[in-house]
Formats: sequence, C-alpha cells, structure tokens
Amino acid sequence: MTSTAAIRVEHVVKTYGHMTVLDDVSVEIGDGEFFTLLGPSGSGKSTLLRVIAGLLDADRGDVVIGGSCMTGRPAHTRELGVVFQSLALFPHLSVGDNVGFPLRMRRVGRKEIARRVSEALDLVQLPNLAHRAVSELSGGQSQRVALARALVYEPRILLLDEPLSALDRRLRESMQLELTRIHRELGVTIVNVTHDQREALMVSDRIAVMDAGRIVQCGRGTELYAFPATTFVAGFLGDPLLLEGSIDTAGTLRCDNVDVSVGPSVPLGRATAVMRPERLRLVPADDRHCYDNGLPGKVLFSAFDGQGTFYQVRLECGPTAAVHIPAGRNGATHDVGDAVVVAWNADDVPIVTQA
Repeated sequence: MTSTAAIRVEHVVKTYGHMTVLDDVSVEIGDGEFFTLLGPSGSGKSTLLRVIAGLLDADRGDVVIGGSCMTGRPAHTRELGVVFQSLALFPHLSVGDNVGFPLRMRRVGRKEIARRVSEALDLVQLPNLAHRAVSELSGGQSQRVALARALVYEPRILLLDEPLSALDRRLRESMQLELTRIHRELGVTIVNVTHDQREALMVSDRIAVMDAGRIVQCGRGTELYAFPATTFVAGFLGDPLLLEGSIDTAGTLRCDNVDVSVGPSVPLGRATAVMRPERLRLVPADDRHCYDNGLPGKVLFSAFDGQGTFYQVRLECGPTAAVHIPAGRNGATHDVGDAVVVAWNADDVPIVTQA
C-alpha cells in the first residue's frame, strides 16, 4: 500500500430498520491500489461500495476521497467510475455511444469524445467496434465496453461491484487478467467487490474480508491465507477442515477425539487448526512417523481435476478432510474405500487462537 490514501472510510454505519448492514466500518485504501472487498452475500460489501460511490448515504461516519470529505456530495460530483454486475449498457445505443455517454453528460466536444472513446476501446482491446450494436456483443465484450465507459473520462478511482460474476469460469479468469493489466497501465485506484475468493486472491494488492457488516481482517492475500485472524476468515478462504480444541499443554491441541501437534509458540487456550487440502498428504500407515501428525481414515471420494487428485477422507476421529495431491507428485493413488493416513507437519497448518 502506498503512503497516500485515495479513500478513507471513517466509522461508517448504515442501517435498514432494525438491521445494521454496516457496523462502524473504517478502512484506508491506498492511491493506486487494487483493493478488494470480499465476503459472502449479506456481508455488507456492496453496501459499502455504494456508500463510497455516493449512491447511498451513511447514517453515521464519513467517506474521504483524495483528502476531501464526501458527506453530502452527490455521486456525479465524485469523479468515480463504477461498473455494476448488471453492466447497465444502453441497448439502443452503439458501443461508441455507450462509451462516450459520460463525456456527453459533461458536455465534452464531439472531436474530443471521438478521440477518447477510441483510446478507451483500445485500452480494453476492442478497437474498431465503436459502430457495433450492443446486442451483437458477447458477454466478455460487453464487460469490456462497460469498463471502457467507466474509464473514458479518466476517473481517479474505479469501483467494481461484481461485474464478472455472471461470466463462465474461463472468461471470468480472462477478464481478471484484463483488469490487472488495465490497473498496471493506468495506475488507477480500483475497489473491487466479490464473493469469489479465487478472484480476490488473483487480482488484489490487499483484501478486506467482511462478515455481518464488519471488516474482520484486512491484508495481502498471502497474509490472510497463511495467518487467518478468525475461524470465519480461515473457513472462507479455501476449503479447510477446522479442528477445534484447546491448548492446555505447550505444543498440543487437544480436540474431542484426538490430540494434534502444533508449534511450541502457540499460546495456551482455545484454538483451531486450519487443515487446508493442499497442505495435507495421504500416506500409508507405516509412513505416518515421518510427519508430526497422522490421522487414519478411509477414502470416500476421489477425482482428478486437471491439476491433481482431490480426495475426501472420513477420519476415524469423526470429521471429513479434503486433500488435494498435485499432479506429478510421487506417491500411490488411492481408490474409494482405501484405508489411508492424512498426514501433515505442525508448520503446514495455521492455528487460529481465540482471545
């Protein structure tokens, strides 16, 4: 994050009747940063974006953009580009007229509009499509036109409210790469809203994970993944098995039916082991001594997913663990019904402690 804040959200509260949608939210977003608000439906991320945009008024708190307080300032005066999930392209206008619409509203001259529309379409890699009808565009082209329209008047900040969620996986990932390219080329500050953890991890400089109207953890994706602050963050990023228990003796997490070895520096008290699929191994029973931990179980499901083999293993101690073995890694394959040991070393599994 840069030293200059493009956006400061200060103790923002938003309620609807008796429901609190944003609960004392504060965050700083750096100038030129690609910042993502990540969370499940109903966590408040889209509401926060709309408060920043000026499309909703906060009940309490302030939004400061570029050092200026935005309280009471309407959306069109904030000079922000916004792309929504619906895209909101005008079906009766051509691609060029859609992209140029914000400039016409600002009474920019025709020649200047034509030049900037051409530049915007070049930026999103849609040259020579200005005269095409919107109805003739593919889903990915429509996304690019919406981006071009948001960027054509050179806003200092671009707000994205899940604009990629309706695309299929391959096209969505292609557009994610396009967003990162545009971000690098323009240096514009981007605030992105998504519920897709993979998207957030791929494109973001920093991520704020939201739950029940609060930001529960904010940081780089690698930090959130390796050092989750809460079990909610741990469970939302990835597909881990969470083993809950207490550390009464240094180095041992005592769960209901099993003891797990953890690092000696983990403090005493309630704690949760975050067992992520890619950090676990499947080994024969006689190899379990090579690891700090080994829990016996039986394979319930096995499937090749293109990048490796995904297993579900019912552990003898009760829960089911997901294990992903990358393609090319040495070791035996396992069929449904095979007896296996899910093994890992203490340093491979984050431990979430509870105050």
